[in-house]
Amino acid sequence: MQADYTIWIDVEDIFQYFENNSRPSGIQRLVYEILHVIRKQAATKPGIGNISLIRRGQDKTQLFSTVSFDDLENLFAVRADEKVEQISRPTPQSRTTPRAFVRKLRHTVIRRIESLPPELARPLLTIAVNQLRVLRLLRRFVQKQLNRNSETATARTSTVVQPQAVSSTAHQPKPGDIFLILGAAWSEPDFGERLARMRKAYGIQPVLLLSDLIPAIRPEWCALSLIRDFRHWLDTTLPQCGRLLAISHATAKTIDDYTRKHRLKLLAPVQTVPIGSGFGPPRKVTGERPKGLPAPESYVLFVSTIEARKNHMLAFRVWRRLVADLPPEQVPTLIFAGRVGWLVSDLMQQLENTDWLRGKIRLLRDPSDDELAHLYDGCMFTLFPSLFEGWGLPVTESLINGRPCVASNATSIPEAGGPLSRYFDPENTDDAYRVVRETIEDREGLTKWQEQVRTQFKPTPWEHTADAILDACHAAYVDGRTS
Repeated sequence: MQADYTIWIDVEDIFQYFENNSRPSGIQRLVYEILHVIRKQAATKPGIGNISLIRRGQDKTQLFSTVSFDDLENLFAVRADEKVEQISRPTPQSRTTPRAFVRKLRHTVIRRIESLPPELARPLLTIAVNQLRVLRLLRRFVQKQLNRNSETATARTSTVVQPQAVSSTAHQPKPGDIFLILGAAWSEPDFGERLARMRKAYGIQPVLLLSDLIPAIRPEWCALSLIRDFRHWLDTTLPQCGRLLAISHATAKTIDDYTRKHRLKLLAPVQTVPIGSGFGPPRKVTGERPKGLPAPESYVLFVSTIEARKNHMLAFRVWRRLVADLPPEQVPTLIFAGRVGWLVSDLMQQLENTDWLRGKIRLLRDPSDDELAHLYDGCMFTLFPSLFEGWGLPVTESLINGRPCVASNATSIPEAGGPLSRYFDPENTDDAYRVVRETIEDREGLTKWQEQVRTQFKPTPWEHTADAILDACHAAYVDGRTS
């Protein structure tokens, strides 16, 4: 029997992300996989409420509007080979709103500045970030003035302040309903304040899934434009949530440590949910091998956006030593598969200066799903030396595609890789070099390891993730009724 409440799932950040990016990153991939199965799981679980996807309203006259699951599926359907910009352009209204303008400035201008050499990037970033802060403060000031005027006018005609209107395409939220946040909601600076108003006006229970707290606790790896917004979002949002969910035990501990340090009062303890393995089904190799890819069994694969936190610099140093210590024919090519991100200008310059280690490192930008399928199928093993992760999707994706992973032992990565992966200290080049070289030189052992991964890895279904989230939503609903 279905319970009499609705789970409103906020997907605003996904649509915002695709306004400026053609392919999903880790958070969008994770959210999509959960949403892909959550309706079916809700229908099979007794007592779970209705499911509705929503986008947040852009002004005071609209709380939110509904989005169909088909809309979401269509948005992600283009991830294989097409460019999202062809079907997911901002509406004319979003082009002209101050928030959209600030978001566009943040995603385009600042990211371009960060790709410049450090001596140019630092002063330009300071100027750009200060301009963003002024725009944000100005918008908040104007909004407060409008709110005061609106409240004054309302008080003259009624002693009761009416709640925000809901789009005609959505039902009215009611006490006990759940507002579920799965993605990157910190793009809205006043998100926590919005949650507080929604709790007061409608009696809803927010439930938040957190991937990591990196911008707040390790700001050295993030754009200046993100750090301030994220910390404000975190401090104002966490205390509003009836349930806080984490994608790993490491992330749950980080949340506990952060909330104690900053004296944030939580409504409930942090709960860890299991995370599914891989993005979609295992990649199937079909047709001829795409042109330009290296020969099978001649390379090691590193799938990730190139950014400082992912530690491509350590991979470069390890391969530089391999080239110096071993005959060229014994050193496999290292393939970087992904786009170039931020804070890596020094690394890219070093790669250029060394002619990409005379071809022993290659970059394949934004590979398609077909290319990734062939890359996984033909690699010796994968490498993932990241310094900090909320989970470690590239590790589980490697395993689900039957390829061993040599990975960092930091934060949540061993939770993702389990006993079938091999680990090293990502801060220690000697340790990483030892593990990688031993794996390359022991070809017989590598063959046995590959077979172990193919036969012993047991993927976690995304249905288990959805079940845990739905159970948490139901618990928040029950708590709301009894409190």
